Amino acid sequence: MNGSSVPILIPAPKKMRYEGKQVLDSSRPVTVEVTVEAGSQPAAVTLTAVRQLTAWLEEHWGGTVKVNMQESQRDESVSEGAAYRVRLVERGAEAERYTFLSDANELRITGVPQGLLYGVQTLLQLLQPGTTRDLLSLPLADIEDEPDLAVRGIFAESFWGSDLMELDDWKAMVDEMVSFKLNTLGIGIYGCWPRRYPAEGNSSSEFLFAPVLDDPELVEERSIRYWNPATGQAETKTYRPALYEQDGLSKLIAYAVERGVRVIPQFNGPGHSRLLPRLYPAISSVDGQGQATGTGYSLTHPETFPMLKRMLKRMIDRYMKPFGQTWFHIGMDEITDWCAEDLKKHSPRQLLELYLTEIGRFLVDNGMEKIIIWHDMADHLTGFDEAFEALLDRSGLAGKVVIHWWNYTMPVLPVRSVHGAAGWTAPSTGYLAGMFYQDYVENIENRLNEGAEHSFEGAMAYALYSPTFRRNTAFLAEKSWNTRKRSASEFERLYAGWIVDGQEAEQWARGFQEMRKMFQYNPTFVLLLEIGVFSGNGDASRPYPSRIIQGVLASDGIHKAYRITRALAQHTLLLFERGDPVSGREYDLLVNRFECRRVIGLIDALLGLADAVQAGQRLAGRPVTDRSRLAEIGGKLERHLDELDALLAEMQTVLPPYMAYVACREYMFLRQAMQMQADELALLARDEAIGSGEALIPVPVSLRGRGTAGMAL
Repeated sequence: MNGSSVPILIPAPKKMRYEGKQVLDSSRPVTVEVTVEAGSQPAAVTLTAVRQLTAWLEEHWGGTVKVNMQESQRDESVSEGAAYRVRLVERGAEAERYTFLSDANELRITGVPQGLLYGVQTLLQLLQPGTTRDLLSLPLADIEDEPDLAVRGIFAESFWGSDLMELDDWKAMVDEMVSFKLNTLGIGIYGCWPRRYPAEGNSSSEFLFAPVLDDPELVEERSIRYWNPATGQAETKTYRPALYEQDGLSKLIAYAVERGVRVIPQFNGPGHSRLLPRLYPAISSVDGQGQATGTGYSLTHPETFPMLKRMLKRMIDRYMKPFGQTWFHIGMDEITDWCAEDLKKHSPRQLLELYLTEIGRFLVDNGMEKIIIWHDMADHLTGFDEAFEALLDRSGLAGKVVIHWWNYTMPVLPVRSVHGAAGWTAPSTGYLAGMFYQDYVENIENRLNEGAEHSFEGAMAYALYSPTFRRNTAFLAEKSWNTRKRSASEFERLYAGWIVDGQEAEQWARGFQEMRKMFQYNPTFVLLLEIGVFSGNGDASRPYPSRIIQGVLASDGIHKAYRITRALAQHTLLLFERGDPVSGREYDLLVNRFECRRVIGLIDALLGLADAVQAGQRLAGRPVTDRSRLAEIGGKLERHLDELDALLAEMQTVLPPYMAYVACREYMFLRQAMQMQADELALLARDEAIGSGEALIPVPVSLRGRGTAGMAL
């Protein structure tokens, strides 16, 4: 026996007594046994726990592993020298609670199926650091554990990135959730946004992840235009979302349910709806002249609710009932496109309540037990006043509705309890993985603390999932399991020790504190956001990237802010330089170092272009008397361009493929502007047609907007 220091587990157990570990060599077999009540069969989730454990042992240890099923009345004695027995005892009434007890001959996990699965996750984390092919490092521990919140999970938005996820990517997301004992997966099935990217080669920001339309043939293949650093050219990828194709959504739900993860689809409306009103103009909202806007619904048109209900019924019949799923998210956030005809008859509040009662009541009548809505529009239009609470009672929705309170920016969100409705909080675990890291540890802490004050039952975070955001996901798991116990600063020390061996953990914890200065929602976040195209560009007179280049050149303060951010990234990278990863957590080290290098590289590219433009601006209007100066400026910009290409290539290796496409599209426009600027400077430097001392140097490309004007969004 050795290794008496208490290991780090995420989420941390409620009660744990740890007495070190014993090491088994590969000559002693391990038997994984499942004990159930007489006459019963193990639950599907219990069998998943068995498969997870045996697969892990077979992958990481070279000994013999056997699986036995037995009923509870069978002989439970163990003789010295026999196989080491890992027993999963399926019993108990408290959902998700489990106990864990081990000694030199046996390790026993007891609980309901979900609790057994979570006990296995605890065991795998305990096994991971010390196990080798020759030696199995078994813990000697006594654990009693259960979560604080009943609902703990992630809402995966339908957007650029998630639409490119393959089924295996979705399954990997579920696996990571299970490893952190998260139990709820929300999936954006339908949602739309204003166009953000050029129309050429890029589909509209309209996403549908299940074939439920009246006319599914109307949905075309999607496309994304991106820069491929491997080939050195722009390419277009055409595809359909994996969940849309070949019954992918059914396969994902089946996979999640077998792992104890509840799936909640979101079919958004009346906001975030552009595809349906574009394909079916009859239900579209109309403007003051009676013309269809192609965005939002006419809620008083006789075809609107029947059409929406047909689609929702297909969702229920195909994807919900077969897998026993009974919770449905109907969105109702950020409604901006009210129908002019509707407003002649109803106020916005009346229209919102009409949508909630029509859709909510329909879903309840078709077997749905919870109807989830985002908080913002209902709070804005009703204040969740007594009249709103009375509406829930009158419509039969009291006790069925969940208010999902979301905010990823404000330090404090004034949440409240609503009679007749449950409450969940929605922090974020990140949604811009293609552009840069996002540190949402404090956001998660604030949102869950607010929910705890009002006895909210759940936390389902908004996300575009990426494994690069694992630290945020881990803290969501930790904070929702131990809501009143864990703070952001405590977690940083915990997580640093979870991924790094030895004394470097404290240094890594300081590195995480520095990362927060760059990557939480603050002015630095906005600076990084501006480097890409994500925010769109509605001003055709200042096409990307001229808007940000002119901003940098107009104020030395902006230039200095980018330089300070770069210095912070460089300093943080130094904190992450030393440290050996815990076995199996090498990717977490790679990500933290990469995200610092990415900030450095993107800022170097942006400021390199700005400096070249500024240098050219100072020469503009002057006679060409010194071609070497033009060549020097162009050569420096070419070096920055080479560095950006290397960074884009690194993005392809670190980011998951579905986010790598997004990343390489996001920065291709900056790259193109840099290339055009460098090409023009090189041309001016060698063009003998320009007479020395007579011709004038023209205004730089990026100030004129030439060439990139076609990128205006």
